[in-house]
Amino acid sequence: MSGNTAVLKLDKLAGNLANLDAATRQAAQDANLDAIDGFLSSMAGFEADSASGAIAIKEGVALITKTTAAAMTLAAPRPGSRASGGDDGKRLKIIAGTAHAHTVTTPANKINAADDTITFAAVGDWVEFVAYNGVWYATLGGPTPAALSEV
Repeated sequence: MSGNTAVLKLDKLAGNLANLDAATRQAAQDANLDAIDGFLSSMAGFEADSASGAIAIKEGVALITKTTAAAMTLAAPRPGSRASGGDDGKRLKIIAGTAHAHTVTTPANKINAADDTITFAAVGDWVEFVAYNGVWYATLGGPTPAALSEV
């Protein structure tokens, strides 16, 4: 999604729908379903990271697939509502797709306002973030849940 907000625009058919032919009704329905699909897919991203570097998305799912330990970075969320250009309320889930000691590092104290590094250990370990006021708030899970630390 480009910009800070997405707009869902649906076509409303005027008049009595019973008077419209089936092809017209179907075409309008198809156009609206396409608009809904596009809107929903723009609300969250997906990336697979096969090399160390920056996680480029702040919403959606990032899957770490590097075949050795990955050193990833994640920018801090922008404080404020989406309407004001901030990231508050965005959700990002990071999942280890390989069994290596992957790390994700943020600026100081940007995870739960106290930590800056996550270390994964097993395939399927994950962290889910919710952005609020410039900080990522984390929930951890997986076979051996990822560990948080201040490095």
